[in-house]
Amino acid sequence: MEVFTVEVPEGYSALVRGPAKVRCRGACRVFGGFFQGFEVPPHKQYPVEGPAVFELESGLLALARGSAIPRDWDMELEGVVALVGPPDSGKSSLSTYLLNTHVARGRSVCVVDADVGQSDIGPPGFVAYSYTAAPAPHISELEPHDAYYVGSTNLQGLEELLVAGVVWAVKRCQAHYPHLTVVNTPGWTTGRGIQLLRAVVDAVAPAVVNIGEALLPGRRVSKPAQVLPRGPQERKELRNLSYRRHVKIVDRVEISHDMLTLCTWERGLNCPWGRYLPADVAEPQKRGREYAVPPHHLRHLFAGLYRGGRLAGYAIVEKFEPRPTAYVTATDFDEVRIGKIRLDPHALEELEPLP
Repeated sequence: MEVFTVEVPEGYSALVRGPAKVRCRGACRVFGGFFQGFEVPPHKQYPVEGPAVFELESGLLALARGSAIPRDWDMELEGVVALVGPPDSGKSSLSTYLLNTHVARGRSVCVVDADVGQSDIGPPGFVAYSYTAAPAPHISELEPHDAYYVGSTNLQGLEELLVAGVVWAVKRCQAHYPHLTVVNTPGWTTGRGIQLLRAVVDAVAPAVVNIGEALLPGRRVSKPAQVLPRGPQERKELRNLSYRRHVKIVDRVEISHDMLTLCTWERGLNCPWGRYLPADVAEPQKRGREYAVPPHHLRHLFAGLYRGGRLAGYAIVEKFEPRPTAYVTATDFDEVRIGKIRLDPHALEELEPLP
């Protein structure tokens, strides 16, 4: 693999698009933190502020005049802060910047990732949090301390679960007594999505920081000029990369029916949002709160494994009868929370989810 040396003059920023590996001569300033090296995942872009010299292996590079970080992102905050903005507005970038600039002042930070459709901390479908006093090139490098399984990357009909997950995560964060808790909210900012964001704000009473347009009452800051736009295919690939990073299957085991929570099984899958019955149909058919689904739709359901109420690992439930069987990443658990997400257990790629 060819390696290039890049010199970034003062007053410029190098925008590194992944997949790429960067090794700095000295330290590079990235999202407000200083690092000797880092990797940029596919479909992500990290800014290196000049002056800097680094070696670049693979990836794409663009040079931009000025800082890639808006000036009004320099904020000293405390308590609970919710970042609000549509997809590709820079919520994850601002989360990372606030993390790095506050830990540089000796502050501890807890990041709550509630953007379940495009999760950075933990796999998609979870409201996860991570507590740290160390900088990170991006919040996607943080490991989840614990996570609440919402069960889907599409929040329509699951709004109450998302709000419950955020309340749960913020309370868990507060147990660490952080100086700052940053909540990265979902990018669903139209129609019922705005109502959901208002419900989150009502539930945890954060200070609101809007990125770009003012969607909710609170502070408004600028959207970065150099944002990497992503389409549906890139977003799907990012989700699959996240599943592969976090889901490391170690065994295939039988589990008891009384371990199943969120959704349970009794001649069909019973969930808070509806009931799924296997039927001789080609496509799912809705009948009130019941869905008649092809039998294969009730296979390979992604789940969270819990022990004593804490996240212990992940599972892909292969089947429910005659006894539930699952591919698991851990074997010490007492609860299996099932949702709508379906994964191929071998390729670790999304399958068509439950409706």
